[in-house]
Amino acid sequence: MAEAFLQVLLDNLTSFIQGELGLILGFKDEFEKLKSTFTTIQDVLEDAQEKQLKDKPLENWLQKLNVAAYEADDILDECKTEAARLKQTKYGIYHPKAIAFRYKIGKRMKEMMEKLDAIAKERADFHLREKIIERQAARPETGFVLTEPQVYGRDKEEDEIVKILINNVSNAQELSVLPIVGMGGLGKTTLAQMIFNDQRVTEHFKLKIWVCVSDDFEENRLIKAIVESIEGKSLLGDMDLAPLQKKLQDLLNGNRYFLILDDVWNEDQHKWDNLKAVLKVGARGASVLVTTRLERVGSIMGTLQPYKLSNLSQEDCCSLFMQRAFGQQEEMNPNLVAIGKEIVKKSGGVPLAAKTLGGLLRFERKEREWEHLRDSEIWNLPQDESSIMPALKLSYHHLPLDLRQCFTYCAVFPKDTVMEIEKLISLWMAHGFLLSNGKVLEDVGNEMHDLIHDLATSLFLARASSSNIREINVNKYSHMMSIGFAKVESSYSHLLVENFVSLRVLNLSRIELNQLPSSIGDLVHLRYLDLSFNREMCSLPKQLCKLQNLQTLDLRYCNSLSCLPKETSKLGSLRNLLLDSCSKLTCMPPRIGSLTCLKTLSHFVVGGKKGGQLGELGNLNLYGSIEIRHLERVKNDKDAKEANLSAKENLQSLIINWDWFEPRRYESEEVEVLEALKPHPNLTSLTISGFKGFRFPEWMNHSVLRNVVSITIKDCTNCSCLPPFGELSCLESLQLWNGCVEYVDVDVDSGRFPSLRKLVILDFSNLKGLLKKEGEKQFPVLEEMKIYRCPVLRSTSNLSALTSLNIGHNNEATSLPEEMFKSLANLKYLRISFFTNLKELPTSLACLNALESLQIVHCNALESLPEEGVEGLTSLTELFVTSCKMLKCLPEGLQHLTALTTLTIRRCPTLAKRCEKGIGEDWHKIAHIPYLHIHNY
Repeated sequence: MAEAFLQVLLDNLTSFIQGELGLILGFKDEFEKLKSTFTTIQDVLEDAQEKQLKDKPLENWLQKLNVAAYEADDILDECKTEAARLKQTKYGIYHPKAIAFRYKIGKRMKEMMEKLDAIAKERADFHLREKIIERQAARPETGFVLTEPQVYGRDKEEDEIVKILINNVSNAQELSVLPIVGMGGLGKTTLAQMIFNDQRVTEHFKLKIWVCVSDDFEENRLIKAIVESIEGKSLLGDMDLAPLQKKLQDLLNGNRYFLILDDVWNEDQHKWDNLKAVLKVGARGASVLVTTRLERVGSIMGTLQPYKLSNLSQEDCCSLFMQRAFGQQEEMNPNLVAIGKEIVKKSGGVPLAAKTLGGLLRFERKEREWEHLRDSEIWNLPQDESSIMPALKLSYHHLPLDLRQCFTYCAVFPKDTVMEIEKLISLWMAHGFLLSNGKVLEDVGNEMHDLIHDLATSLFLARASSSNIREINVNKYSHMMSIGFAKVESSYSHLLVENFVSLRVLNLSRIELNQLPSSIGDLVHLRYLDLSFNREMCSLPKQLCKLQNLQTLDLRYCNSLSCLPKETSKLGSLRNLLLDSCSKLTCMPPRIGSLTCLKTLSHFVVGGKKGGQLGELGNLNLYGSIEIRHLERVKNDKDAKEANLSAKENLQSLIINWDWFEPRRYESEEVEVLEALKPHPNLTSLTISGFKGFRFPEWMNHSVLRNVVSITIKDCTNCSCLPPFGELSCLESLQLWNGCVEYVDVDVDSGRFPSLRKLVILDFSNLKGLLKKEGEKQFPVLEEMKIYRCPVLRSTSNLSALTSLNIGHNNEATSLPEEMFKSLANLKYLRISFFTNLKELPTSLACLNALESLQIVHCNALESLPEEGVEGLTSLTELFVTSCKMLKCLPEGLQHLTALTTLTIRRCPTLAKRCEKGIGEDWHKIAHIPYLHIHNY
């Protein structure tokens, strides 16, 4: 990593020497000499890096160089910070503190040069060759990843394993578990994916589930992951183990399911037994496929003989390599093919190695470059696992310098971590790894293969120094790695952060911190400070505002935080200010609009008389999303216009909020304010809440909202008509909460809501229908609809694409319209809940031939289920009835529903008695159902 960091340091030195700030302190000659010495050393670093792992003295020399580079970077950083500060003072370089600073830095520079001279002299002992390091950006790999990449040499294995899974008839009490065992990079995951998508597997199993396990075999996490995989959505909030177990068993009960647990490392028999006990509720033939590197894992988990995956044949490895190196269309140069075959021999039959090497040569057609790779000394290094790591190391050496340390830094995270790219880029920037503010790295992938992680770890360990700690992660991040300059601390109580003067990143998230110490202001190099989820922290020390280099301040979910320091505007380098769920924040600090580097400002709270006015947003080039709160405090539309939202082309999500309980001025003023908050047409998500004007603004049309995908309108109770949302061609989700309109859309044109997939309507007491005039091409792709507390809503037809319908909270209806379900041929999920006076369901229920789940909840007046309606539910697998106290019996047609596997009846006393096993009057109707849950509670 030294060669990569050194290049960034040299770039920074050049910029400082040539810039205005470099002239202020007068160290130009010293920095020129520093640059010259580092440049001389840099010329041989590429050769040193290849040789160091088999030369311990050389490795130690690189460690010393690394330490020196970090020390030099600290000095440079302090000079830049002090020069910027002096420039802003009245006395400039004649300020009394400047003299003391120059003396201190001069002394450190002298010591630094003595160390560096000694390091430079040692270089001659290693007989290193000079190599030119390419620094240009990586060449676009057009066509490198095939649309349908071919898998070589695994058809036989796929067929064998699929047959094992399908033909296996296990004991009813035994869950079938088949481990695939093999070293890293052999393609275990790829093979598992082939099996998972095999048509025979799809037809044989009712449920297919994929979970990446890695080295975290915690039962709660795995059960949660399995449930989320089945339901296709994330579980909201944390659940205790018992309800998680119950939820998973309800989902698996009676189903012949296929679960893949990929990349398992757990060797604790007890942990597996606990999970296995929960999984043993499926139908006969339910199977688990496990991929692992460890034979012990296979023996612990497997009930079937482990399938040991062998290396690819030389022929298949060669085919994979050639595909990556030449693509599909290009004619192969026979000389390169010959060299390629020799390279493939060194890959050891490991697909990942062949793929990596082929990709490395994808755009290289010079024979000498292929020969150089073939003859590289890296192949001679001792390896733990065949020859995969040398191949990956060669790939690393061919990365551009500015990407090498970005890649290596990823070793800090555990394997299989899915990283938020925005956060990762912010961390790269905090450590000074980026040469271009992160823009070229927006599309860097979110996940790494575990062997790639191993490579990053080995490089980090080999090249980073622990004597200059630049990152500290406390407590909840203990699963992260103490590696190189990144340190993990189990507790904050004993930690004196001021002792770590070189810190660039400090993560104090989720540690129940009540107060941040004033010594935080001494960390002059700090770029990234994470204080998120410290829910009891009420304020921040004013010394925080001394951090002139701070780029990211993460305060998300600091629920008790009432204000930011008054001098926050002094954080001149701040790029990301994250304030999500800081619900007690009363206003913004003065002059926040002067933070012109600010890119992310997730929340803006309009203040009263003192500062925090909306016009502060005017000069900020914001990215991502912003929520503007307390718009009732905006005096007039002039202040709103000064926010200049229409010019913010990088803003994707906008939430604008009037506080429902705050005193208001005139409703007409609110209309003018909202009119002035017109966003840029690049906006993709819009939420308006608490608006009490009598009409929505003119800009809410296709011209301005043409790219909007999601719209939410809440508590806008004075608007009698909604904007023409039906004309928005990109709109996929529309949520309407608490309003007074009669129709969602009054336009009579055909082709309304062409892309809408989700519609939620809650608390609209006057709503009569979705459209004033229905047509054939309206809501053509609507899949999910939820309607609560809309008592006068008439039924809506022509929703043929609908798959999920949730209706409820109606105290007036005694029946549902007969035509309600007639056109819902694709409906799979139906929930009818909290209909206080509903006595019957329509017989058109029989039209729902695709329905898989029917839930009837808290319909206490419901007396029966329609006999004709139930008979048509031929695809129904789950029937859930709860709190329907007047329901007297089940329909006879229930016994003919052969797909029905689960029946749940709760708090229906009469019905429960009739369904008693063997003796109840309705027992013959449900005896064929495998999973019955009948309770009076």
